[in-house]
Amino acid sequence: MQISSTYSVLLRNALGLLALLIAYYIPDRSSLAQRHGFDAFSPYLFLVLMYGWIVFHNTFLFSRLYLQGKTKTYLLWTFPLVAFSSINMHLVLVYHFRQTNTLPHLLSFWVFTLAGLGVYVLFRYVHLIQPSKPTSSPTEETKPITFLNCTIDGIERQIPLQQIQYIESLENYVKIVTAQKTYIARLSLKEAEAKLPRPAFLRISRSHIIHKSFISSTTTDTVFIQQHPFKIGKVFKRYVDEYLNS
Repeated sequence: MQISSTYSVLLRNALGLLALLIAYYIPDRSSLAQRHGFDAFSPYLFLVLMYGWIVFHNTFLFSRLYLQGKTKTYLLWTFPLVAFSSINMHLVLVYHFRQTNTLPHLLSFWVFTLAGLGVYVLFRYVHLIQPSKPTSSPTEETKPITFLNCTIDGIERQIPLQQIQYIESLENYVKIVTAQKTYIARLSLKEAEAKLPRPAFLRISRSHIIHKSFISSTTTDTVFIQQHPFKIGKVFKRYVDEYLNS
């Protein structure tokens, strides 16, 4: 399941990059023949590098820092990288391509970054904040879920739901924490979320799912379980507030 998800992400990025290159190539065909050598294809190399930067910014900086409440760390990484890239782009355009007005190209870099971020946030909002609920036939008899089925050390295990305090993402694995023991299971957080019943369990960030019964207190951006703080992700905040207040 995780491998399939990885391939899906790679395929989406490949298709996105291909669409960007085609969109640039269509109006560029007339001037492409007038450029020679490296100059003929350098704009397309710029687009590839631009797309790589957008993926890196959205996936690592924005998701793993800003959305997890690490705003200062996000800014300390993002602003220097944007400044360095802008200065480097300016120098390349001036000394290699002999261009005196580099501002339009720098503006394109910033606009691409913001547009890519906007599309990414919209995608996350639709797919994470408002997840689709599984439907069942009106005549289908549903049984209450009492265990979380998962693979631990190659063995199928059943962990009672009433014992689970929270679940933490470890990329291809999850850490399942109970009062008695902590388990490391071969499972993605998205797969765990699909198996867990609502309203008992609530996903509050990209990295954590909590059991509502174990919440000891809350603040505007933090949930506490046994005095242990869990930051509410910014993308999840409105959903979490509505869920806890309902």
